[in-house]
Amino acid sequence: MKKEYTYLPSARKIFQRYERASHTENILLVGTVGAGKSATINTITAALSGEKKYRAPIGALLSPTDGQRKRTTTHLMWYKGCGIDEVRRKEMHVPKYIPNLVDMTGLENVESREQEKLLEMILMGKIPDETSIPALQDMERRNTGSLNRNFPFTYNPRRIHKILFVASATEPIPTKLIQSVRNVAQPDGSPSNYNPRYIPLFGLLTKEDLVDWEDTDILNREREFLQSLGIDETTSYSRWHNSSSGDFSCKVLYFLDKLMSPEVRVVLDQIGILHRCVGALWEHPSSIFTIMLVSCFGCACIFYVYSFGLNLSFLPL
Repeated sequence: MKKEYTYLPSARKIFQRYERASHTENILLVGTVGAGKSATINTITAALSGEKKYRAPIGALLSPTDGQRKRTTTHLMWYKGCGIDEVRRKEMHVPKYIPNLVDMTGLENVESREQEKLLEMILMGKIPDETSIPALQDMERRNTGSLNRNFPFTYNPRRIHKILFVASATEPIPTKLIQSVRNVAQPDGSPSNYNPRYIPLFGLLTKEDLVDWEDTDILNREREFLQSLGIDETTSYSRWHNSSSGDFSCKVLYFLDKLMSPEVRVVLDQIGILHRCVGALWEHPSSIFTIMLVSCFGCACIFYVYSFGLNLSFLPL
């Protein structure tokens, strides 16, 4: 009888994949208000670090006036090294280039130009950490093109490599928002752009413990979610439960085993070296002084060598 082996994922096995990585992946979490994006970050951090620490604030509350959910996360928030603190990463011998998790404000279930522009700016690495998303939305809504004018340069280390769409199993699927994400993450090519960006999508249906998975309506909701994202159930999706106690199941590690792989195909926007350099200088203006100092020193050395050689040529033989 043939012996069957069952693969059991672990944090250590996931980390080992990134030992030879040459850059850090950035994974953006997208969803509507209250879908569970921030709680998902806490669950991922706990599963990979073994520590029950809350990095991301959670809990979208209902407004007493209009009954709408109020945002808990209002800024673009980066959690470096999957939210594991630096001391813990050293203790676990975590590789340098493990992914960053990027949390953001819950978005509306609409397919609008302003929302797609905001997503595109984030994907291209133009929006800095801790920037207010509602402020950016209001800026673009009031004055079309203001995002491009205020954030003109791409910062390469901030570009997004994967998108994790988080939706609640207890609520209707936000199909319009999903379509906006697909429009930006996986646009069609054109004669002027035959190599468009391709950012892979993954999906989670949270609050799985609050629904009956034998209910036909819930199964249809799950099917609609997969079809809207255009993803495969076995490679890019999982039902998900965020525990307030910080506990997690093996299902979490099985999904992270799918999500966290540096070998997943990604196509980013083609950006010239000069544009990258300008973006880096824009991000770190203090480095301009260093560059100018080195350039002046180099010019002085060249001038000195040239002058010394010129003086030697006039010496009598």
